[in-house]
Amino acid sequence: MFRFVVVLLVCAGAAPFVPDLIEGYLSSGADGDPSSSYVASSGEDAGERIHRISKSRDGHFYTEVRLNGRRVDMLVDTGATVIALPEDVAEDIGIFLQPSDYKYQARTANGVTRVARTMVDEVRIGDIRLKDVEASVLEGHGLGQPLLGMSVFNKLERFDISDGTLLLVQ
Repeated sequence: MFRFVVVLLVCAGAAPFVPDLIEGYLSSGADGDPSSSYVASSGEDAGERIHRISKSRDGHFYTEVRLNGRRVDMLVDTGATVIALPEDVAEDIGIFLQPSDYKYQARTANGVTRVARTMVDEVRIGDIRLKDVEASVLEGHGLGQPLLGMSVFNKLERFDISDGTLLLVQ
């Protein structure tokens, strides 16, 4: 009986550390390969929806986002005012624009391009769910990588970057 009590106490003492150990194991890759381009995790804490994004080797934050239910890999860009999408990605998520919708101009790394303003009905980042998020669609190939801009972050309770991790809290 004494052994049973000792084992029970050891298990009870170790239980709070198990989630962190599992998360550490998963974030390093199940096969032990720490070279993955990005690692994201989600969880809930005190009723909050939380999503963590690890910095990639190139120093940027990338994450998988569901836009109107479709998976899109995006680059986090707090310098972008809104979500910025290439035209083909916008069409993939169900946003179809007319040439007359491209009323604005934007300066990108690829030069000046025409831009249309629109809304994304639903944005999901892990457990985080946002509705009616402002976005811009860049005509043609003016934008290589879809950008996750401040129109998303302004709808969150908070976000924070520390120790190579971007923390999103809703």
